[in-house]
Amino acid sequence: MIGNGDWVCPVQGPTSFSDTWGAPRPNGRTHKGVDMFAARGTPLVAVLSGSVFYENAGAGGLAVYLQASDGNTYYYAHLDQTVGGPRSVAKGEVLGTVGTSGNASDAPPHVHFEVRIGGPNGDKVNPYSTVAAHC
Repeated sequence: MIGNGDWVCPVQGPTSFSDTWGAPRPNGRTHKGVDMFAARGTPLVAVLSGSVFYENAGAGGLAVYLQASDGNTYYYAHLDQTVGGPRSVAKGEVLGTVGTSGNASDAPPHVHFEVRIGGPNGDKVNPYSTVAAHC
């Protein structure tokens, strides 16, 4: 499990999720995160303090990268909208909202949430146990 007592749930509202790590995806890919389903527009927050930058491209659609104080990067994808621009953030600060952007346009609103050890290009690890412990 990543995180400790200081870590907060990325979805600030009712959410449901299951462990789908490694599940097959189109084009021979596998799932490298946890999909957290919630109502469109539900706030998404920084799990720890750090700095954020945003992108809007590819399968993830509108997405945010949180380079956190623990040295890891947390990736949130399929957002409906972002809040603010690149900046330093406090734990719990709103980064955006749950949506269906990118390749999730036919799916229920959710955030695809990843943990990348050591930075944006770090090794992806299964976030399920961490999310389950904090959400």
